[in-house]
Amino acid sequence: IASQNGHHNVVNLLTKAQQDDANSEYIGSQNSSVLCCCSSQKVTKTSSALEKPPKEPEFECSLSDSELSEQLHSALEQSGFTESRAALQSAAADALQQILRSRLSKNPFFVVGSYSEGWGNSLTTLDGRTDANSDIDVMYLIPGREYHLKDLCECDGAPEQHELVNGHIQCSGFASNPASTKPGFTLRPALDNVSACRLCRYPPIAPLLPNRVFNIPHPVLEALRNALTSASSPCHVVHAASPDRGGEELRVSTSFLENRMLRSLTTLQGQLFVTLKYLVKKVICHKNGFNQQGLKSYHVKTITFRMVDETPVEQWKKENLVSLTRQSLQMLLDCVEKSREQDRQTPDTPDRSRGRIMNHFFLSDAAIYLKGAGKERVDQHLDGIMSTLRTVIDRLPQLLQQFIGSLRPVSDSGTFYFHPFQILPDLRPMPLTESSTLEYYQIYDVESLTELIARLPDCALSAREALRALACLKFGYRGTAERVVSSCSGHSVSRGIAWSREKSATEATVEFVMRHLSSRDSAWKFCFEFDQRPKLEFWTGALVEFFPFQLTGSYKSNYFYMNFDALLWALRLELRTDGEARAQDWIGDVAEREDSDEQELLVATPYSSNPEQRLKIFKK
Repeated sequence: IASQNGHHNVVNLLTKAQQDDANSEYIGSQNSSVLCCCSSQKVTKTSSALEKPPKEPEFECSLSDSELSEQLHSALEQSGFTESRAALQSAAADALQQILRSRLSKNPFFVVGSYSEGWGNSLTTLDGRTDANSDIDVMYLIPGREYHLKDLCECDGAPEQHELVNGHIQCSGFASNPASTKPGFTLRPALDNVSACRLCRYPPIAPLLPNRVFNIPHPVLEALRNALTSASSPCHVVHAASPDRGGEELRVSTSFLENRMLRSLTTLQGQLFVTLKYLVKKVICHKNGFNQQGLKSYHVKTITFRMVDETPVEQWKKENLVSLTRQSLQMLLDCVEKSREQDRQTPDTPDRSRGRIMNHFFLSDAAIYLKGAGKERVDQHLDGIMSTLRTVIDRLPQLLQQFIGSLRPVSDSGTFYFHPFQILPDLRPMPLTESSTLEYYQIYDVESLTELIARLPDCALSAREALRALACLKFGYRGTAERVVSSCSGHSVSRGIAWSREKSATEATVEFVMRHLSSRDSAWKFCFEFDQRPKLEFWTGALVEFFPFQLTGSYKSNYFYMNFDALLWALRLELRTDGEARAQDWIGDVAEREDSDEQELLVATPYSSNPEQRLKIFKK
């Protein structure tokens, strides 16, 4: 880990710490191997099966569709892909949004995308952790800027109105770049920031049009209808345009309606969506799969919505999961074939129609296009996509077996990971109030060691006591620091939300998540942004080398990670306040736990007395 992230001083310490082991020669050769093959690249924890889908499956699947469906459904359930856990994921996103807004003076920030929708933020397990190649999307609604739709606006004052064409308002002068991306790291997911402007009202929404035949449940339709006028789901436009129209129009976004639809999916419907997303992202488009570009997650989302809309209720059975997947892929192929045939028949079609492969689900007059295909390469992309989709449909059983192999079951306790201050989208420090007590969202902004530590609540106990001990050490009070650390002996942090299979989706609310965060030591993982790395000059050893931990990927960032539970253990080990047996128990726990992070591993390694244990930690 240290070598992959460019921490050469840490590598030297780890190597030195292992020189007295009986197996040091073997371990040293392992270290050399790691150092030779690793560069400062982003570390991913997804399995090799997920990251490198073979182009030619090496086995034939002898199971029937219904048998494979049962197997796939069971594997997805065991990996957390259920309606209940998806609801908890959405509740966690709502809690993150609430914390973000509270810190930033109620500014109109919205946590959107797959992290909020509940499904698809991870394709290996649904446990709150974002896949290495996924992200968290945050939208900022620019105050005071609102656009009005021609022939639909009912606002007073005769405001300037804009024509709606192909799901875009005609408005020039804006660059076509809806999101700015901040890269991700193993300890902090990537972040997409999107700026948007209000639109005075939603255009006509296709599923809500009168006299329309549908299979969408009435409660879902009612939720969509309510969303049209809700302050929590404002209609808006983003800086994006149809092909070759950049700078001339703004795209109408239906992200809040999509959110409502995805949050309403049943377990089986959600599993279909995740399966399709895997096939598109990891098999069709992935560089180690077919490497066929042009499709994107939004195409998957649209096909899923159409399947929910067009599939009779009685067909949504777990034994039909494979056939539903095949139908979805065929539906996508039909869309692409229709688009290709239209291009052949009308080669002089205006540019904005070329590359159009399906209609928007909510905006019936709008199109959805290929991803990143210039007009001169549209035909080539369409032909490639059609060929690849036919192959995927033909090999579907083998590819689904491969998908099953890539899934990671949730822990026995069903732990759901949510550490809001580790993934906080905006890291700017905010001023604190003069109140004697702090709200949960204010924990992040405590900076003064001497004045504010005592104000930290018990839900940040590890952070509070670790900072208190550091303050004592800074001023030379080692004995007091030892007493502070000793007072925490036996204390354990909350590593996540225990969410058993028996829990229902209705229990997963933002209020439940906030109660959980506030009632236990939950605030112990943080990411900060500093211009330069803070130094603990008053201490030596692990504290100096490992705290804070600079996040690096393909470049060095200004992001720094702090695990205050690991810091508290580093203090215990350095000050020798806990017995050797207890210390080795913690180190053994770090070595065995699947969710141990880099800082815990780096602290544990030099103090481990077991050579095999050290090797296990080093391999992690």
